[in-house]
Amino acid sequence: MALLQADKIGIALGDKQVLTEASLVIEEKERVGMVGRNGSGKSTFLNCLTGELLPDSGTVSLQNGVSLGYLEQLPDHRDGATAWDIIMAGFGQILRQRRQLQELEEQLAVGGPNTDQLLEQYAHVSQAYELANGYVCEAMARRILLGLGFVEEQFKQPWAAFSGGEKTRLNLGCLLAMEPRLLLLDEPTNNLDVDSVEWLEGYLSTYSGAILVVSHDRMFLDRVANRIVELRDGRLKSYPGNYSTYLQLKQEEGLAHQRAYEKQQDYIRKTEAYILQFKAGIKAKQARGRQRQLKRLKKIERIAPKKVISPGQIKMGQDSAEEVVLLKNVSKSIAGRQLFDQVNFKISKGARLALVGPNGCGKTTLLKIIMGEEAADTGQVILGNRVNIAYFSQHCAELDPEATLLGEIMRDSNIKVQVARQYLARMLFTGDDVFKKVGELSGGEQVQLALLKVMLAGANFLILDEPTNHLDIPSSEAVENVLATFPGTILVVSHDRYFLKNLVNGVLAIENGKLVYYQGDYAYYQEKSREKKRHQEEEKHRPINQMNDKKAARAAEREKQKIIAKRQAELQDLEDTIENLEQQKGELELFLANPITYQDSNEARRCAQEFKEVQRLLDKAYSRWAKLAAAVEGC
Repeated sequence: MALLQADKIGIALGDKQVLTEASLVIEEKERVGMVGRNGSGKSTFLNCLTGELLPDSGTVSLQNGVSLGYLEQLPDHRDGATAWDIIMAGFGQILRQRRQLQELEEQLAVGGPNTDQLLEQYAHVSQAYELANGYVCEAMARRILLGLGFVEEQFKQPWAAFSGGEKTRLNLGCLLAMEPRLLLLDEPTNNLDVDSVEWLEGYLSTYSGAILVVSHDRMFLDRVANRIVELRDGRLKSYPGNYSTYLQLKQEEGLAHQRAYEKQQDYIRKTEAYILQFKAGIKAKQARGRQRQLKRLKKIERIAPKKVISPGQIKMGQDSAEEVVLLKNVSKSIAGRQLFDQVNFKISKGARLALVGPNGCGKTTLLKIIMGEEAADTGQVILGNRVNIAYFSQHCAELDPEATLLGEIMRDSNIKVQVARQYLARMLFTGDDVFKKVGELSGGEQVQLALLKVMLAGANFLILDEPTNHLDIPSSEAVENVLATFPGTILVVSHDRYFLKNLVNGVLAIENGKLVYYQGDYAYYQEKSREKKRHQEEEKHRPINQMNDKKAARAAEREKQKIIAKRQAELQDLEDTIENLEQQKGELELFLANPITYQDSNEARRCAQEFKEVQRLLDKAYSRWAKLAAAVEGC
């Protein structure tokens, strides 16, 4: 039986019909990615699945006993809770079992006529606790927090001290800790840096339940999803495979539809010619029969071909010098924390560079230093001759809400109406859309318009800060296509790996306060970054000394083997201890299960106390064993 089944869901919000007979079935362990334009109803559909919204028509069925977890984009407020508390709250069932075991131990220590029943209950809860990984839930909480980009100093930080993006990450971590059998995620990669997104991809790849995720992150969908459902015109259509497979199937589907349309049109033309030729002759009866067939024929709709709108390259006011920007010994600290130190780099004309690094490493700060909006602590920034910068950030878009789209684009750029309409069409504003008022646009559409204004400002150096954040996939592709025609220099901060893969020819990475240049496309950077991380993991286990390379390698291997041998010996000791404790526990359980024991209340109480102590030592031994086993495996 399916975990979840949505059958012909229909819902209208105001005058707009958002969903029309939208149907979806999710089976065990499926990873379903949902795509669709902004405003197409994806979040509305998820809210119908969770019961937050009641559909006007259709039904939602959840298999009995199936737990459903939903990550909403807006975080909840938790007064007084720390980051650690929030993640541990996700292990609610485990914590309840832990408290239940403690209560049972206390009751067993007191003794009484219902000891057999208590022991049976204790054994049942203890087994469930172990199966739920109760002994290692703290280690799992730590793994989740570190994976989502938090450092240990933040674990005890209160909820109120975190930013909105950090709160969203904490909510995501809490949801992952819950491990529902059906996990619903709405744009989970928003507010995550690339390292955290890649960690989340790995985590979800081994997730034991089913997943339905709404995302505009194309690379994330490629790595997580094994089925894509597209929400279009209020209905859902399913495609097997990941996002790249979906694109291929969509293309094949379009070609097949076009062939079927052309074949039907050819049949219609021939049939109409036959009817016209024989409608009054000896074959009039056959002609009338064919006419009836045509009337009953279900027409295949023609799919209008995508218009290729090419106003040519975006024009720059003037060409810049070969050296666009020179950074010399640039350093910056904020609140006593060093962001980057002694940065030296030259950006040459025509470069398309990505600036990457973890959240909080100083990417936006470096952009502002380059533009002269913020001062460096040391060093200098030298702009080349004739360099004209245009800067885009979603937080600084200045648009006139009363202006039309066409008027807004033409206001600060010296272009004709037809060219302006062509550029707007490339950003997916077609037909009468250009006469809409800016204030009528969605947030994502305003971002597209503001970005187009920046690109048409006549600058020869574009600095872009998260240009595709919150854009849907077609809009991101439109931005990519327009940027591809820009002949100047580009420096972009983005967490959209697919976007960067299609745009940049070099990567600047802020790594441990240094600016590292990768001379290649984004795929090259990813490969080198993975190699570097593997090397760093290996280096963690090697001693730092002044020996020559061969001697150091031998010493490192000897030290590693010593550590492994020591840990394996400790593991063996722990296993012996656990075996002895389990034997003691079994003997005590038999003793406590014997009614004769309770003829001497003092002896019964002593045995119950001893049982509690043995269980405590067992819990401690199992916890230490789990950590040690993980350490040995990591060697």
